[in-house]
Amino acid sequence: MEVFGHRGACGYLPENTMESFELAFELGCSAIEFDVVLTKDLVTVIRHDRDFSITTDIASRNLASVMVDDLELAELSQVRATERYPDSRAESALQNGKYSIPTLREVLTNPKFDGKHLIVELKYGKHYKEAGIDMIGAVKQEIEKSNAEQRGLKLTIEAFEFSVLREAKKRIGDLAKYVFLSAPDMLPEEYDELTDDLLDEIAENFDGLSVHYSMILKSDLVERTKQRGLSMFTYTARTETAEGEVRAWFERLASTGVDGIFCDQPDLMIDVVRSLA
Repeated sequence: MEVFGHRGACGYLPENTMESFELAFELGCSAIEFDVVLTKDLVTVIRHDRDFSITTDIASRNLASVMVDDLELAELSQVRATERYPDSRAESALQNGKYSIPTLREVLTNPKFDGKHLIVELKYGKHYKEAGIDMIGAVKQEIEKSNAEQRGLKLTIEAFEFSVLREAKKRIGDLAKYVFLSAPDMLPEEYDELTDDLLDEIAENFDGLSVHYSMILKSDLVERTKQRGLSMFTYTARTETAEGEVRAWFERLASTGVDGIFCDQPDLMIDVVRSLA
């Protein structure tokens, strides 16, 4: 079973920063996951939220807006990352204001990641489409410019929006694998659960399925997903939301039969996986 660094090693350093990504690989992750949004001048940058005040110091920078949609890359160059959960991650919060916000290009072309597996989550795909903004085209352009194939980069693209992920696969093609994301409250409109029909549709279009752990603990979803030839993943293991003692909780998640787990403290999960092997 693989362990993926969720937004890097964000249990230890501010999320979605180059420093967090590099630490995740140093800790032994087989891949890192990160989120992509767009600036006003259509540059792909790495952040989970369009509202930058959540995980950056933008509010102290005297800019016209805290929304990435309203700001150009040059304006964001002065912005620095901050810890999302400063109360529970005090050590990480000590790094507030130190790390810049990376662009997708900077991540894809980092020579330290040659031969590595990078998992790109497309955020707000429908929002951009409705605004007439070609997010998928911007991501595709950066992948092609990075010479990812020649450098041995393994890429996976994921999204919660079925139509967005399907379009990404159509346009980006064999440069990546494609994983559909799901949560109890984030399913295609016509479904209220992951039925066999929906799993069939996912299998017809994509390579894998990644779900919130609550969807697999007391169900046969892992088995039904794998029966269709899909890779199966779950998110997010973190010490702060452990149901009971942390190691026992991580062992429970690692024993579900999934192919990979996204984790905020990946070294702890890696240790668990090795002990269960």
